[in-house]
Amino acid sequence: MAEKFIVGCYGLTFSGEGLLMVRQRSGHWAGRWILPGGKLEMGESLEECVERETHEETHCRVKAVKQLRAISSYSPDSAFERQVVLVFYLCKHLEGEPKKGDGVDAAEWVSVDRFERLSAMGLVPPLVFDIVSDLCACKSFPSVSFDFQGAAAKADAMYR
Repeated sequence: MAEKFIVGCYGLTFSGEGLLMVRQRSGHWAGRWILPGGKLEMGESLEECVERETHEETHCRVKAVKQLRAISSYSPDSAFERQVVLVFYLCKHLEGEPKKGDGVDAAEWVSVDRFERLSAMGLVPPLVFDIVSDLCACKSFPSVSFDFQGAAAKADAMYR
């Protein structure tokens, strides 16, 4: 049984240009496009964590406005015996343009079209795809499209 817990906080931040994403440099998702975020530090709130990590990785300032989902994961086959709790927030973009920061090879606003292409190529982990889909998918049989503008408007309305 895992006796160590790691908590990671990740943010979905939208602008007119798309979804803020980073290409992970190393670790479990190395080379893949994920949401900015990372490990909770001692004494830090979950919201402070996602805001700090987003700034460190992208140089953008954001405000966590709503917790969207928390997921617990444990893999006994991993190199580390630990339980991981991932907490996802809808964030409001306050300032800054993305540029690569700590632990990432790239930081960008990713358009809907590019998000769909990266996902189809397996460069967006299924977990990240699912979180984005839960918030942004417009499902009409037989296809799925995404509405990043609607998600940005939700974050704006909640921040006021």
